[in-house]
Amino acid sequence: MKYLIPILLFFLGHQAKGSQYNFNENCRQAYVHILNLNFEKGETLIKKEKANNPDNLIIPYLENYIDFLTIVIGEDENEFDKRKENKPKRLSVLGKGDESSPYYWFTQAEVQLQWAFSRIRFGEYLTAAKEINRAYKLLEENERKFPEFALNKKGLGLLHALIGTIPDNYKWAVQVFGIDGSITQGVNELTYLLQQTQVKPELAHLQPEVLFFLTFIELNFAKDEEKINKLYNMINAKENTNPLIVFSKASILKNLNKNDQAIKVLEGYKNEGSSFHFYYLDFLIGETKLHRLDRDAYLYFVEYLRNFKGNSYVKAAYQKLAWHYLLNGNTEAYHQNMKLAKERGSDMLDEDKQALKEAENTEVPNVRLLKARLLFDGGYYPKALDVLLDENLSKELKTKDEEVELTYRLARIYHEWGKIDKALSYYELTISNGAKLTSYFAANSALQMGLIYEQQEKWKKAELLFKQSTSFKNKEYKNSIEQKAKAGLQRIKGK
Repeated sequence: MKYLIPILLFFLGHQAKGSQYNFNENCRQAYVHILNLNFEKGETLIKKEKANNPDNLIIPYLENYIDFLTIVIGEDENEFDKRKENKPKRLSVLGKGDESSPYYWFTQAEVQLQWAFSRIRFGEYLTAAKEINRAYKLLEENERKFPEFALNKKGLGLLHALIGTIPDNYKWAVQVFGIDGSITQGVNELTYLLQQTQVKPELAHLQPEVLFFLTFIELNFAKDEEKINKLYNMINAKENTNPLIVFSKASILKNLNKNDQAIKVLEGYKNEGSSFHFYYLDFLIGETKLHRLDRDAYLYFVEYLRNFKGNSYVKAAYQKLAWHYLLNGNTEAYHQNMKLAKERGSDMLDEDKQALKEAENTEVPNVRLLKARLLFDGGYYPKALDVLLDENLSKELKTKDEEVELTYRLARIYHEWGKIDKALSYYELTISNGAKLTSYFAANSALQMGLIYEQQEKWKKAELLFKQSTSFKNKEYKNSIEQKAKAGLQRIKGK
C-alpha cells in the first residue's frame, strides 16, 4: 500500500492538471454560438462552465474569441481600447496551465494571433508583427511536440498561406522572424484540418471557420476552380444561420458569376436579435444588387454607413452610393457622396484606395462604361457587351483612361466568356495604351494574361506576365494585384 498511494497520487494529480483544458460539449456549443456571433448565448454557456469547472482554461480562450470577433468585425475603436487590457490577463492565466497538454501552446498562440489581427485594424503594425512572431513560434513548438494535434493546422495554415502572398520586396519583414510559408502549404494544412472536422465529432464545431478561411484563400490567391467548386458543395449543404457561411456562400457565387443566387443567399440570412451584427453583409448585398442595377441597392449602403463604426469599406460604400445616383441621373448626389468618400473612412483597403482616387478626380465617370463595369462584375456578360458595343460610346470618351478602360472591359468580358483569343488581343491593346497611366487596367490585364497562360501551361509566358503586372505605376488595387501575381508565381514555380 505504501508504494501504491504515491502512484495513485501521481496519476490523480496528472489527471487533475490535464483537466485544466476541457473542451467539453458545453464549450463546443459556446464556440458554435460565438462563431454565429451570438455572443449572449456564448457568454451564458461560459458562465455555466465557470460555475461547473472554474479551472477550465478553455474559458479564457473562448472569452478572447468574443473580444477578437467584436473588434475585427465591429471595428469600434472604443471597444478595442476597452478590451485590449484583457490580453495580458488571459495570457497570465493560460501560462499557468499544463505544458504537457497541446492546448497549453495552442491557446496562447491563438490569443497572440487574434490580438495581432485586431491591432492591424487600428494600425498597430509593430506590436502586431511581434504577436504574429510569438504565435508562430508557439504553434511550431506545438507542432514539434504534438504533431497529431490537428488544431495546430488552423493557425499555421492561415499564417503559411498569408505569408506566401507577401510580395518579395516585403518578404524580409517576415524572414527577420524566421517565418516562411506558401499558399499551397497553408491550403494543404487547412484542408487536412477540414477533413478532420468531418471524421472527428469533437472537431465538428470548427467547420464554418475552416471553410471561411479556405474560401478566402482560394478566391483571392489560389484560384483553383476545382477546389472552389468542392468548397461550394460543402458550404451549400449548410444552413444560412452562420454569418461566416453566408459570407462564404455569397462570395463563391459571385466568383462563379451567379449574382442572382448570391443575392438570394444574402437576403435569406436573418440576423438574430441577440447576435452581433456583421455589417459587411449589408455592404455585400448592396454591391450585388448594384451589379444587377437594382433600384433599391442604395438602401444597403446607407444601412452600412449608418451603423458601422469602423473605417473599412466606408469610402467604397460612398463611392457605390454615388454610382447609384449617377446611373439614375442625379449628378448632384453623385458629387455629394464622392465628397464624403474623400472625407470619411480610411484608405487601407484596395477598394477604399480606388474610391479615394476617383473622389480626388474632378471628372465624372462615363455612365455607359460604369454600367458595363457593374454588369460585368455581376456576370451579366451579354448585357455588358451590348453597352460597350453601342456605336455612340466611342464618341463619348473624353480621356485616355476612358479609352483604355473600354478595351479593358471588352477583354474582361471575352475572357470570362471563354473567348480567349479575343480577350488576349484586347488585353495586349490595354497594356500597350495604358502602361504609363496610374489606373489599374494595364496591371490587371497583365495579371489576367498570366492566368490564361498558366491555364494553358505556357509557364514562361505566365511567369513573364505575372512579373510584368507588378511593374506598373497603378495606385488602384496595387496590393491585391501584387498578391495575386505573387500567388501565381508560387503556383508555377518549378514548372
